[in-house]
Amino acid sequence: MDKKLKKELAKLIFLSEPNATQQEIADRAGVSRVTIGKWVKEWEKLKLNLLQTREERINSTLMQLDQLDRAIAAKPEGMKFPDKNESQIRRKLTEDLAALEQDASVRDIYNVSRRVVDWLRPRDLEKAKEIANYFDTYIKEQMSNG
Repeated sequence: MDKKLKKELAKLIFLSEPNATQQEIADRAGVSRVTIGKWVKEWEKLKLNLLQTREERINSTLMQLDQLDRAIAAKPEGMKFPDKNESQIRRKLTEDLAALEQDASVRDIYNVSRRVVDWLRPRDLEKAKEIANYFDTYIKEQMSNG
């Protein structure tokens, strides 16, 4: 798994498991604790974004795209096309939407896997550890293929 995917996996663990230590995150993502420490500094800001749901962020981005399209449509005849700045904004909003949809699917898989492992842990600790390893491998593969 390349460094970008390891960072994404580590971020997912960091944001989804508030009690996970930096060492645990590092071990599961396959990087050093020092690397996790550096990444965590930028991820702290993301915790605030988690207060807004994925659906709210998607709707907000769609509304921004709609507003941009309306502004372009309101231009005089012969000028109803995006300028360079508007094109860049549209491209960025479209990329953000795609990322939200992809991140959500991996995040959804991750959240379900955590619930299953949490449910299984008090019933059969060894099986919970085993299935957690399978889930981690599956999530890494999804991120690599994603």
